[in-house]
Amino acid sequence: MKKLILLFLFFSLFLFSSEIAFVKNDDIIFLDVGKINSVQEIFEKLSTYKLSDGIETFVPKGILNAYYFVDTALIIDLSSKSIQNYSIDREVMLVLQILYSLFENINGIDRIYILVDGEQTDIFIKSVNVYFSFPKELYVKKGE
Repeated sequence: MKKLILLFLFFSLFLFSSEIAFVKNDDIIFLDVGKINSVQEIFEKLSTYKLSDGIETFVPKGILNAYYFVDTALIIDLSSKSIQNYSIDREVMLVLQILYSLFENINGIDRIYILVDGEQTDIFIKSVNVYFSFPKELYVKKGE
């Protein structure tokens, strides 16, 4: 019986744990952060997860204003308040971190739209075009 319980715990931790994207040496890496149930939790983990040396996050606390599901699309409304001074590289890594993490953990979506301060805009901060959606096919882990 004990073996059965241990086996169940092992598989439940393995099957239900979540990985979110962080940055190491200008590459996206995935770290296991335990179970995540919502878009809000993903953003909380991205902004508050304790990181080891060389691993970074570009997602500040409070960046997520709101999120909406429309059919198979996820619409996220991000605040530009704390990221106005981001460089182009930081902006790109921020968007990649968010997209990879959301596509990895939110089932049933095939594209993500990004609003800035509640409005649709052409450019996120300085360079990333957010007018059109981001399709899932481009933001899945390699090998999947």
